[in-house]
Amino acid sequence: MRTVLGVSVGSATARGVAVDAIDESVRSAHIVHSFDPGDHLQVALDLLDSMSRDQMVERADIVLAVPDDPGARGRTSAYSTYEADRLLVASELGAQLRYLRGTGQLEGARTVAICDIGASGTTMSIADPATGRVFSSVRTTLFGGIGCDEQISRYMLSTFGADELASDRARADLMVAVRTAREQLSRLRVAEVAGPFVGGPVRLWRNTFDDVLERSIGSLEDWVASVIVDAPCAVNALVMVGGCANLPSLRRMFRRDLMLPVIVPANPESLTAHGAALMAVDAVASRQHHPRGAMSRAGGLSAQDSMVGVVGYNDAARHRSA
Repeated sequence: MRTVLGVSVGSATARGVAVDAIDESVRSAHIVHSFDPGDHLQVALDLLDSMSRDQMVERADIVLAVPDDPGARGRTSAYSTYEADRLLVASELGAQLRYLRGTGQLEGARTVAICDIGASGTTMSIADPATGRVFSSVRTTLFGGIGCDEQISRYMLSTFGADELASDRARADLMVAVRTAREQLSRLRVAEVAGPFVGGPVRLWRNTFDDVLERSIGSLEDWVASVIVDAPCAVNALVMVGGCANLPSLRRMFRRDLMLPVIVPANPESLTAHGAALMAVDAVASRQHHPRGAMSRAGGLSAQDSMVGVVGYNDAARHRSA
């Protein structure tokens, strides 16, 4: 049995998924929450090192999916990878497309829009899932998980009052509590928020949550619709990924108003890491067929130049090795 590993880097989380290289079953999955954005890459590398030791994964059998510049995505295939520090580095879009292709959810779709609603903002990419060609990619900070949590925090403080909120730690704790409630409201109708409120913990109902965010969600929908209308080619389907893709009100509005199929995969928040692990499976298979060849994926390039626009990672000595 051979295990491979995929790790994704986000602005507020790092996720890792280890899968069996033969049957692609998940062996292990881990997440690290709430860290300083300036340390996000190092946190992901620490998670990578820990999981690779626990699962006995060789460095060459790891794919790290990192954020990249949306404006540069059209210069190369989304599936392109390059080798750095003895592991493969990929675009998060490539990892997302790889997962979706592997599950068959893009069957019959020649061009798809990937709407990645993450912690710090939303990225829309129009791509061909078969080749990895990216026709356009744009990003907005109009809507994201952190912005949602800030709006809900302000509402709750103005409604219930703060018994004590002077320290940065107290504010950070409230944001964590609201984020946890947001995640719970994706499947429950009410969640309890343990914040610094005058009367102690309070309940946050889903309909209240939706009302507070209604205008922001509407603005995001208008932006998404404009990106699709302005796309250089017809879009066959919209795929929602990222943690905020779990919001029922967001899914409902997109499905009601956008004139195309809307796909929301299971566990959209961990999809990028899982797709990176599947890219690692592909890399193992490629080396077995071409043991001395370049490690390129789905028409991608093997040189670092192929990853134009990838930010935050290179093979400089400051990065630790397992």
